[in-house]
Amino acid sequence: MKIEQLEYIVAVAKLGSLSLTSRKLHITQSAISQSITSLEAELGVKIFKRSRLGTTPTDMGNKIIKKAVETLEKLEELKNETDMNLKLVDGKLRIGTIPSPLMYLPKTLTAFKKEYPNIRIEISEKSSQDIVDNIKQDQLDIGLIGLSMEGEEAKDQNIAFEVVLRGKMIVAASIHSPLAFADAVSPEEIRKYPIVLYNDDRMWEFVNNLTARFGPVDVLFSTNNLDAIRNAVIENLAITIAPDYTVISDPNVVTGKVVPVEISNLEQDYPGMALVWSKTKHNTTIIRNFVSRLTSDMFELKNHS
Repeated sequence: MKIEQLEYIVAVAKLGSLSLTSRKLHITQSAISQSITSLEAELGVKIFKRSRLGTTPTDMGNKIIKKAVETLEKLEELKNETDMNLKLVDGKLRIGTIPSPLMYLPKTLTAFKKEYPNIRIEISEKSSQDIVDNIKQDQLDIGLIGLSMEGEEAKDQNIAFEVVLRGKMIVAASIHSPLAFADAVSPEEIRKYPIVLYNDDRMWEFVNNLTARFGPVDVLFSTNNLDAIRNAVIENLAITIAPDYTVISDPNVVTGKVVPVEISNLEQDYPGMALVWSKTKHNTTIIRNFVSRLTSDMFELKNHS
């Protein structure tokens, strides 16, 4: 017995018609009919009499429908009580993130705060591996990381993760760079330019892989200071490499100071960005709620950018 089966028989009893119920619930008439038939078979009784005049409850059906109404009312009470208790939940939600997802967070955090007004949200910017380690050590509740190419996260029995963005690595160069006029840049050409790099283990993984395949690249410096990277690129002192969903949303790309450039002749298997959290946390429901909201918001923003 399923909740939707109870909802169907109550709706059909009120409307007296499968077709009207189908239109109201936006569910096919055959799906509703099959669901009710399945419930009748499970209970061993006929709930409705079907005729050209409509669908009416049997005597036993009336009793079952009455119980269904009472059950649904109790479920609604339970949901309302749960929602109220959720609003009373307090404490902290500690979020660790690499820089690129920060643009996606405000919308999600605003909606999340309305649902859990007493929770204090703390956000810290860290490298991907530090975030994973901090979650294992119960220093963070949830994290936004770049997935490793070897898929190490999937091998960890204590960590749950969900991919929220897929992408590929591209180059970002100053509008004054020769690359600004190129349709694409090859790995061999990349080696001719100084590179500034965000100091994240996933970024180094990509660069080390590039080095192993095409020879060493000239890393001018690596840092966790995004402004330092942006300034070096804008002043045409270096180029940088980053995921496309990070580059295309950067304010300097939007204003035309920095130009995104595709990398040619390179098969990429960049695994993307994911939400990670501990499988052993007690507040899994709250975390799953956040995961669901952020996944939806990131998908919407990326597809409208």
